[in-house]
Amino acid sequence: MKLRLHTKHYFVIYFVLLMVLYHFKIKTYFYWRYVAHLKDSAFDFSLLNLVLAVVIFGIDLYFLMNIKKTKLVFIILSLFFALLTIPSLIAFTSGEMYPVQILIYHQLFFFSLLLFSKVQINFDKVPVLNKKVALYLLLIVTALGTIPYLLVYGPHINLKNLLLIDVYETRSVMNATSNAYFGYTYSIFTKIIIPLIIVFALELKKTIWIVVGASFLILFYLFGAHKTVLVSLFVVFLFYRFTYYGAVKKIIALSGIFIVVCIFLAVLGVDYPWIVSFRRVHFLPSLLDICYVDFFNQQPIYWSESILKSFFDYPFDLNHTNLIGERYFKNQDMAANNGLISDGFMNFGTLGVIINSFLVAVYFMVLNSLKIPSRYFGLFVLVVFSFISSSTLTVFLTHGALALLLISIFLLNDKKG
Repeated sequence: MKLRLHTKHYFVIYFVLLMVLYHFKIKTYFYWRYVAHLKDSAFDFSLLNLVLAVVIFGIDLYFLMNIKKTKLVFIILSLFFALLTIPSLIAFTSGEMYPVQILIYHQLFFFSLLLFSKVQINFDKVPVLNKKVALYLLLIVTALGTIPYLLVYGPHINLKNLLLIDVYETRSVMNATSNAYFGYTYSIFTKIIIPLIIVFALELKKTIWIVVGASFLILFYLFGAHKTVLVSLFVVFLFYRFTYYGAVKKIIALSGIFIVVCIFLAVLGVDYPWIVSFRRVHFLPSLLDICYVDFFNQQPIYWSESILKSFFDYPFDLNHTNLIGERYFKNQDMAANNGLISDGFMNFGTLGVIINSFLVAVYFMVLNSLKIPSRYFGLFVLVVFSFISSSTLTVFLTHGALALLLISIFLLNDKKG
């Protein structure tokens, strides 16, 4: 008899395997040792916390599995669950090193997304641009918008970057010649406009524009040498043919397989795969949550590094990312980026976490109210990752979240769906 596993079973397997990898390898990484030493403690294992984590995991999974599988919120909440909620629950099993306060913040965010997804806004009367017209409009915008990049970055293009060689050298050169236009448009082009060109071209079966779109994305990668740009090219094609439910099932199943591979290689002494994947993506944000909550407890900065800097004075000499890098990781240049939980706490304590959770929940509430076909989901993946690893206001203003919202309303809403 063939064994047929439901998505909830894959999540359970994923949770268990990730727990094993965390306690076997990840919490032994030197970043964790640095933080534990500063707090005169250790990342141990608490049986009581494990029991609580398993119970909470079961409750979260129950609510997740009862969401309508054809809605955008199902895959959005599934990604946040896999990338934020589950790592938070696992980190909580380390005992006193992971404060219950942070676990509560993550549960607050999870259920904020869940509850706000129940609210629906009617966009039926909002006009949607014809896809063929939209495709050519986006091509024109991209062609014109690329000109300043060619003039400034063109002479510094290094084709070795295509082989991932000299990447950081290129970034250093490009950062030195950057300006406000590049800062505000780079993510919009690479995460939204150009991927959308590719998806529209796929829909309309316009092979030439698929090639043009892919070429634009590769060109923009050469402008900044940001590997996420190449990832976005892969993601767009990967998600184009999957349903929301099918994509979630495949992501969790393949992630589980990769965890097993990482554990097997780690036993053989090969640590690089888990270091660049699960350590970086899943558990470094949870470690940074500990650092930010510890450092900014009782001394929030009230968004004094953001658009509100005219109203509040920033109290430190270093940027907050360098500040945390120097304090907790002995490396001022580490640039320890914070996600929506730590960003909210840093700016306004618990109320800041509530504000960020509200903003992100409302954002996805609006998107979930639209009828967005699953083939467009590749556009949303990098925005989800941005919320996990960047300041919330920065994601809205410079990482393309607001631009994606407007494009979704006027270009992606399928009124026939």
